[in-house]
Amino acid sequence: MNIGPVLVQERKKRGITQQQLADFIGVSKAAVSKWETGQTYPDITLLPALAAYFDLRIDDLLDYEPQLAAKEIHSIYASLKQSVTTEPGEKVLARLRSLVRRYYACYPFLEQMGMWLLNHFDQLPGKDTPSKLQAYIPEAQQLFVRVRKNAPDSQLKMRARNMEAYTMVILNKPAAVLDLLGTFTPEYLPSESLIASAQQMLGETDQAQATYQSALYQATSVVASYFTNYLQMLLADPQRFAETYRRARAFAAVFDLARLNPLVYCNLLGSAAAGFAQQKQPDQVFAVLTDYAAAYQATTFPVTLHGDAYFDKIGPWLDQLDIGTQTPRNTALVEQSLRDVILNNPVFTAYHDDPRWADIAAAMRPKEKNNHE
Repeated sequence: MNIGPVLVQERKKRGITQQQLADFIGVSKAAVSKWETGQTYPDITLLPALAAYFDLRIDDLLDYEPQLAAKEIHSIYASLKQSVTTEPGEKVLARLRSLVRRYYACYPFLEQMGMWLLNHFDQLPGKDTPSKLQAYIPEAQQLFVRVRKNAPDSQLKMRARNMEAYTMVILNKPAAVLDLLGTFTPEYLPSESLIASAQQMLGETDQAQATYQSALYQATSVVASYFTNYLQMLLADPQRFAETYRRARAFAAVFDLARLNPLVYCNLLGSAAAGFAQQKQPDQVFAVLTDYAAAYQATTFPVTLHGDAYFDKIGPWLDQLDIGTQTPRNTALVEQSLRDVILNNPVFTAYHDDPRWADIAAAMRPKEKNNHE
């Protein structure tokens, strides 16, 4: 609470002395002085009288704003993301929980704190990954439940519902997922087309183009993730697996995902390489791993969301996202996970004796070392 500076400001603006304020409230001048210097706080029962005296709402008297602007959410998320690799996990977790309590009515913020927990739970206190999952994923889930039940924004509620379902998948509760989402792909009437049509009718051609671009930009990542996950369901059908991978690579090439969204692209390649490894197709494994290593080497860290020559109007849309252009997970952890998914993945152990593995391992060394060589 910042009641002290507010009291000083309001009192001086009205030419009121500390003694006059003390007399009205029924306390000593020393008490008012301590409130203003932050040594103590007024009793909660005095807040209505103080607010009325200065013709303020209690929230204004406390200088409390329950809502955060998008840029403030960006900043808090980025700060927590950075802190997780520089401060003890207990300290970062305490800060997050304190912020959640303070902004418990700011639903976009609660959604992002749930996302933060999902992306960084492995860096928080706990003896092992299973115990951390059981400790922090339900905590994230409760944030999503609160947003789903209380947020006035229908799109935010839908996102929260989907993230709630995602936590259920992580916690191995498939029946709960289907109860929440149903068993069929929902019909989809994209609002993007309606927004763009309205903008075009108003003569706002650039804005309409930007709307379609941002929709396409999101769709590229969504479709790539569909391919990534679908590949893992086709391991017992090598022919369909290969055809799906061929189509996925063609899609990625059309939108230049290697440069537009390298993390999504690497996820796709990692899924394909792991599938070919399980199908015991070494030539395919190393062909995909070579492309993966090249994409890793070409990626500049920290990774940020960005457009390109084709998606040249999406900057304002990216800036207004809840966490802006930053990626959800800490950069150092992202880079490490890109390496671990190849170098420390048991599915590739059988290929370590292949002479081609040495080239892959060398190309996947930490970027700092490669930059000095």
